[in-house]
Amino acid sequence: MLTGYVQASEPGILKLWVGMFGRMPPPAPQVFIDRSPATPLAPPDIHPIRDLEVDDANNAVNYQCVLRFAIAKESRPYQIRIEAGGESHEFGTMTLPEQVPTLLDGSFNILLSSCYSQPEDKNGLLGTIVSQIKVKPHLTVLAGDQVYLDLPLGEIVPAANPDRARALSQKYRKNWLSGALGAPGLQSVLERAPVVCIPDDHEFWNNYPFAQKQLPGTWSEPSRTLLGEVARSLYEDYQIGGPPGGAGGATRLNVDPLQMLFIDMRCDRDNQLGLLMSTRASNALTQWKTDLISTRQANRPAVGMLVSGQALFIDPPVENWKKHNVDAEMPNYTQFSAIQQTLAELADQGIPVVYMTGDVHWGRVACGTDVPSGTVLYEVIASPSRLIRIPILDTAKEGLNAVRGIFGEKKPWPRHSDPEEAPSSFGPNGRFRIKATGCEQRGDQVAIVSFTRVGSGVDMQVSYYGISDDKSLSQSHTSQRFELRVRDAV
Repeated sequence: MLTGYVQASEPGILKLWVGMFGRMPPPAPQVFIDRSPATPLAPPDIHPIRDLEVDDANNAVNYQCVLRFAIAKESRPYQIRIEAGGESHEFGTMTLPEQVPTLLDGSFNILLSSCYSQPEDKNGLLGTIVSQIKVKPHLTVLAGDQVYLDLPLGEIVPAANPDRARALSQKYRKNWLSGALGAPGLQSVLERAPVVCIPDDHEFWNNYPFAQKQLPGTWSEPSRTLLGEVARSLYEDYQIGGPPGGAGGATRLNVDPLQMLFIDMRCDRDNQLGLLMSTRASNALTQWKTDLISTRQANRPAVGMLVSGQALFIDPPVENWKKHNVDAEMPNYTQFSAIQQTLAELADQGIPVVYMTGDVHWGRVACGTDVPSGTVLYEVIASPSRLIRIPILDTAKEGLNAVRGIFGEKKPWPRHSDPEEAPSSFGPNGRFRIKATGCEQRGDQVAIVSFTRVGSGVDMQVSYYGISDDKSLSQSHTSQRFELRVRDAV
C-alpha cells in the first residue's frame, strides 16, 4: 500500500510525506507534479516506520520518507502522483501564499480540526464533509488527538515492545491509509491542503505523562516509559516524518503579516507540573516573539499566530487529584508563566495574536483585550471532529435523549457539552480582559479560519461546519469579522 500527504512548508517548497507499506526492500518513490516527473532537492532518505512489522527474515516492511521539491512561490492548486513498487497514489493540494490577500483578492484560509475518534466515524462523514467545503483551505492544522492510542479502555495491549508497537500502529494505519483500506479515517483531510500536526495527550494516553487509573499500562514507570517511547516514535513517523527525533519542537510559517508558530507542548511535559515543552520548543517561542517585535520596530505590520494542543483561556483544576487523574491544563504548569509573559510583551508592542487549538470538545471564539495597550488576543477552538465514546455514560445520555424525543425535546448532540464560558481575565496580573464573541459551536465540527489583509493588520472570520448527516447541523455558521490591528507600543 502507498499513501502520501503534503506537509506545510515555506513558499517555493513542496514538502511531501510518503508512506510505503508491505515491501522489503522499500522501493524508491517517483513523484509527478502536475503530470510531470519531479526531482526532489535531495535523494530520498527512507526510514522504517517503528511499528516493528517485519518479514520472515526480520526486515522492516513499512517505510516513510519526506521529499522536498522546488516549486513556484505562487499559491495555487497542484496535482500530486506518487508511484512506488507498482502502486500509485494521486491527490490534489494547495500551497501557501506569501502574503495574506486583501478582501478583493480573497482570503488566506486555515482548516482547523482536532480530536478524531475513528470508531465514531463509521460512515467516513468527516472526510466527506471536509472534501465538500467550498472554501478551499491553504493550510490544514490538526491540533491534537489525531489518534486515540489509549482507547478502547478495555483493550489489553501486551507488554512486549513488538506486540505493543504493532497494536498501536494499526490505529495510525487506519487513519493515514483510510483510502487504501476503504475505511473511515483522516486521509481525505490530510490531502485537502498542506498539513501541520500538533500532538496532544491521546497521541500517548489521557493526561500524558501522568499514570491513569483506567489504563493499567500506565501504572508502573517501566510500562509508562515503554508505552511513551512507542507512542512518540509513531507520532514522529506518521505526523512529522523523516529521521527520528522530530518530536518536541516547533514549526514556523510566515504568510505576511501573519507569523505563525505551531508548538509541541505535550511530548516533553514532566509529571511534576513544571515543564510544558523542550528547550528547543522554548527557544522557538522566544525567537517567534523576537521576530514579531523586530518586524514591528521596523514599522511593518506584524500579527502573531500561536497554535498548540490545549486551551489558553480556561480555568485549570485546582485539586491535585484532578491534575493527575483527569486533565492537567497548561496553566497548571510553572512554565506556563513564560507563555503568558511572551503574550504580554507582544501586547506591550501593540502586536495582536490569535491562538488556535482543539482538545476541549466544543468550539468557541473568545477575545482578550490588554488593558494597558488595547491590543487584542483571540482564541479560536474547534473540537472534536468525531467525539470519543465513553462506555455506559454515553449510552445513558443517548437513552435519555430518546425519551426526551417523545416529548419533542430531543437534543441534536446528546453526548456533547455546550462551550464553557471563558474566565474573565488572563495573563500577568489579569491584564487581558476576556469577553465572549457570541461565536460558539456544539457537536462534532471543524472550522475554516479566514484572514484578509486590512491596513496595519488583518481581519479574521471563523466558519464552523458540523460533522453530521443532518443538513441542518452540517450547515456552516460564520462569525462576524474580528479585527487584529497593530497598535502603538506602550
